[in-house]
Amino acid sequence: MRLPSHHIEVLLLLGLALCTQAASAADLTVRVSDVQGRPAHNVVVVATPKAAVSAPGRPAMAEMDQIDRQFSPYVLAIHTGTPVLFANNDSVAHQVYSFSPPKRFELALYHGRPREPVVFDRPGIVTVGCNIHDNMVGYLYVTDAPWFGTTGDDGVWTGRDLPAGEYELQVWTPLLPPHEWLHTQSIALGDQATRASFKLKRALRPEPVPIKDKRVRDY
Repeated sequence: MRLPSHHIEVLLLLGLALCTQAASAADLTVRVSDVQGRPAHNVVVVATPKAAVSAPGRPAMAEMDQIDRQFSPYVLAIHTGTPVLFANNDSVAHQVYSFSPPKRFELALYHGRPREPVVFDRPGIVTVGCNIHDNMVGYLYVTDAPWFGTTGDDGVWTGRDLPAGEYELQVWTPLLPPHEWLHTQSIALGDQATRASFKLKRALRPEPVPIKDKRVRDY
């Protein structure tokens, strides 16, 4: 069956639009270093478009584990509305809680089988701790932005297939004083892979140290 000429024209235009959209997406690599130029890991990186774009899909659930009397990962970035499972693969029981305004909650003492996931339905920074172990602390960075993540041991985070346009980049770490938590810069993305960098202006505080001595028993 032969299509009418105007149908063919519409299909060609649609194909051209799809090709243009695909070609205008590129990766963004952000490198974060400390004041001495060393890679800064566990730093949240957020890329917020200044105009409306098609957002990527979201995972159904995220997880923050508890190992060696510490939260793992130490910093977890999630999208607003994501349920988080607080697993406990430690040798002792924990009682996870938060008093942070974006999400106040408390999970009764447990070990092994985790409690029900907690849904983080408001953006903001949530500090979590354990009522039994005062040395335990972790952070959830809850954001409405479509692209975000945390840097690895190499101090790098890479966002995939970001549409071309203007973005505001933001980095955050709890290891700086509160008034210096956020660092921002603007960047323009085209159809080529783009790199950006942040150098923090202060030395980072050390992360909490895990307690690996299995002879220590409490709960």
